[in-house]
Amino acid sequence: MSEQSYGIGLNNAWSGERQRLAAAEEIFDPATLRHLDAIGIAPGMRCLEIGAGAGSVARFMAERVGPTGWVLVTDLDIRLLEECAGPNVEVRVHDICSDPLETGFDVIHARLVLEHLPERLAVLEKLVAALRPGGRLLIEDSDFTAIRHLPSTRQFGVPARIPRIWKRMIRATEVLGAASGADFFEFARNLPTHLVDAGLDDVGAEACTRLIPGGSTMSEFTTLSFREAGPALVSTGLVSQRDLDWALATCEEPGSMVMVTPVVSAWGRRPA
Repeated sequence: MSEQSYGIGLNNAWSGERQRLAAAEEIFDPATLRHLDAIGIAPGMRCLEIGAGAGSVARFMAERVGPTGWVLVTDLDIRLLEECAGPNVEVRVHDICSDPLETGFDVIHARLVLEHLPERLAVLEKLVAALRPGGRLLIEDSDFTAIRHLPSTRQFGVPARIPRIWKRMIRATEVLGAASGADFFEFARNLPTHLVDAGLDDVGAEACTRLIPGGSTMSEFTTLSFREAGPALVSTGLVSQRDLDWALATCEEPGSMVMVTPVVSAWGRRPA
């Protein structure tokens, strides 16, 4: 899960990025691995993990395919993935938008990657073409629409003024994303349709979110995301430094509850 160079201030070179991605794995891996288990990864399979972040999903795949299988792990910046390399794992610097991609994969997965790409639909077609007949694709992306219209009532001990601050931050994220060609609002919720349009069968989807306790290791994903992307959010003029400071304090406060942006997981099979 690497968002580097997509205009929202997140980059693998940042000193806190490994810690941020580790928190993301703690939040998102349970659902991702459950879906991969349902898809089925067996010994000897060829798998592709795109935008692999810190590599937890790649390591899961490598364990499942065993010594007779192969996992290709890609990202624009692989400095956090070097430990993943092994006899059945290749780590590669790769731009999924422009670099060529081999075919014949049994399973392909990308989490929180396509939403950042202006060429997301072309990339989706490229991934479908890289599957062997009968191969499976799992794509997971954020759906900010689900939290764009938070109620103005008091929730989880949070005063009514707070949702207005959160809405400003969501709007700033939308503006930054649109400026770089990203889509955090419509793409994910339309993933099932996109998979059908790309020619996949047996398409299914699930939306999942979590409420995580403030001050926990999981809340570091949101906290560190705000710290890293904070200057870009403030630069839009929609978010003040005071708003950002409040968001950070809320995420770090023990006893608070932080809602993670829902993620849509969609899967399908290339027809045999």
